[in-house]
Amino acid sequence: METKTEVTVSIKSIDEILQERNLKIPDYQRPYKWERSHIRNLFYDIRETISKGINEYRIGSIILHAKDKNNLEIVDGQQRLLSISLLYFYLNEKKSLPQGVANLLSNQFVEISLLHAKENFNEWKSLCDLIKANEQKHLFSYIKNNCKVSVIEMPGNNLSEAFQLFDSQNNRGKSLDPHDLLKAYHLRSINRPSEQTIKKWELFINDEIFPLKELFNKHLFRIRHWSNGDTGITRKKHGSELRFSERFIDDFKGVSLVNESYPYLYLYEKLKENNIDFPNSLNMPIIDGEAFFRYIEYAYSLFYENFYKRNKLCDKLSDNIRNHIFESGNNKFTRNINLYVNLLTLFIDRFGEQYVDKEVSEITFVWAFYPRVIAKLIYDSTIANYASGGMFQRKPGYQKMFQVLMSAVTPRGFVANINTDILNNFTADGIIQKLMEGDKK
Repeated sequence: METKTEVTVSIKSIDEILQERNLKIPDYQRPYKWERSHIRNLFYDIRETISKGINEYRIGSIILHAKDKNNLEIVDGQQRLLSISLLYFYLNEKKSLPQGVANLLSNQFVEISLLHAKENFNEWKSLCDLIKANEQKHLFSYIKNNCKVSVIEMPGNNLSEAFQLFDSQNNRGKSLDPHDLLKAYHLRSINRPSEQTIKKWELFINDEIFPLKELFNKHLFRIRHWSNGDTGITRKKHGSELRFSERFIDDFKGVSLVNESYPYLYLYEKLKENNIDFPNSLNMPIIDGEAFFRYIEYAYSLFYENFYKRNKLCDKLSDNIRNHIFESGNNKFTRNINLYVNLLTLFIDRFGEQYVDKEVSEITFVWAFYPRVIAKLIYDSTIANYASGGMFQRKPGYQKMFQVLMSAVTPRGFVANINTDILNNFTADGIIQKLMEGDKK
């Protein structure tokens, strides 16, 4: 390999990259940290692309540094290239591995990298074993020849510039939220996306009162997880977070009515055949393409009209509650307000706004604010465990109210199934009185 003297940019297949004899992982690279979920996402994304007859699948960009004539070092792209090298190792049918793959897999790895590599190799094996041998061959051929990357190659004397480019790429990537990735994913499923669909999405993103990010983070992500008994909490090295991140992006990828046919999709298939709009609901199955964008428009409008534009969710509550809780600007009530808004909006979604009376509003308020009366501090994990698992202060037995609501077939049935004894028979007035007493201390 000749030493490069200038920056080059090109589009190459995965196989072209991994055939490179001098491809190396430099010592300064971070550990290999891709998880099983990354492998699954890549596997199913590529299979879906194949099923749609799409001839090319882009796997982002990589940055290479031509250190000298014997070393082409990976500055950015190690995680993807190593992951695909593991697939080469499994599916290469005992043929000699491309030199680039052999170089990457023979690298000296730290323990955490070895652990992830072993897990991901097993994940590739499990996924490939799900499909027939001829499908495996086709998948492998497609990955080698039809999966393309943008390659930025820096000459030997430009290592600092390579790092600067790496930083700028990563910083730019950090601003790409999961909902941006979802937009790209679902647009791929539409032959001719309408200009109106894209304009609405951008309007939602840039709305100052209710940006689209909040719809996913504060509402849809939480409601869909809590309704299924899952907290939505991600454990971190130091603490935890309740946030819609790329880790949960599969929640909103959905299914294709073109390529999938399951009994639970029968209604939607028939509606589509007859050009009838789907009946949207917050916990409905996510269907890819146009249906996803209609779902988001419905959900966005539901929260915007009932809470963000004007807080109609408080219309049946007393002036005292509205003034002290919802209009006070007191941040300590934010998490409990979110519980209230999400549960009552799900009620409207299920039964209709006309059934939101004083009793429904107040009993929802009592349930949402009961933890605030009992506990001095409320965290994201507090409300997540309370809402999804009926767990509060490490004690089980509280009602999983989102599941109670989803199992109710009438508004009265929902109210009748609420056990107020568990909430010490508090009334809405009793809750607000306790909160006001706490403020005076």
